[in-house]
Amino acid sequence: MFIESSSFAASAITGTIAVKAGLGLLMVATPVGWAGLIIGGLAIAGAAAAASMGVNHIAKENSGGLYDDIMKWISEW
Repeated sequence: MFIESSSFAASAITGTIAVKAGLGLLMVATPVGWAGLIIGGLAIAGAAAAASMGVNHIAKENSGGLYDDIMKWISEW
């Protein structure tokens, strides 16, 4: 449960940051019409999805060791 919840939280935060950064770039871009807006939106969604999946994978691989460290630290009290 620790691994799934921590990887979900990390990927959700990463996706949110990617979307906000991409939308910020679109807001300052010069008007290029509907096609540019649609293509830009798709690019932002794709980048956010890729970043979220990447962070999810990394978090799942590394969460087991973190969980073990936390449990060891707690048991030493």
